[in-house]
Amino acid sequence: MEKLVPNPEGFELKETAQGIAVSYRWYKPLAWFLIFFALIWNGFLIVWFSLPTPIFFKLFALLHLAVGIGLAWYVICLFVNKTEIAITSQDFATRHSPIPFPTYKNKHLKRSDIGQVYIKQEISRGKNGASVSYSLNVLSPQGTSNKVLSYDDYEKAIFIKRKIEKYMHINPQSIEGEYVL
Repeated sequence: MEKLVPNPEGFELKETAQGIAVSYRWYKPLAWFLIFFALIWNGFLIVWFSLPTPIFFKLFALLHLAVGIGLAWYVICLFVNKTEIAITSQDFATRHSPIPFPTYKNKHLKRSDIGQVYIKQEISRGKNGASVSYSLNVLSPQGTSNKVLSYDDYEKAIFIKRKIEKYMHINPQSIEGEYVL
């Protein structure tokens, strides 16, 4: 019997005769802080590069420039990007658009490539404490694991996991290393 999981906030669902489509925006309230931070960071770099300084100082700032460009790119993605997930009995696909981002890859898997679906808790420790995320992984019939999505919220990960199992007719089984709340 399938456990009922409520639709996570911000998830849009469209059921069709073939399967289900789930979409959500990347936007987080953190985006407003990051836009402010990116403006200050990049503004400082504009001033730095416009000053008549020796080439060594400009070369030193190139790494900071790369961080500033990456941060601005990410902030823009937070405001405009959306993830779309399509699940049918034969296919599972994710699409992140309209702006590509290096850590968000589009995926397309056939049912024959998926043996099980499981969630893994990932803890990243930094100087400001730890952050927790929940990766949605597929295990191939050959035993190869593939991370397909990652969420800050367990409820979002379990929601997508259960939809995949339902529409692809996967009988859930316990996987070593799986995170279960």
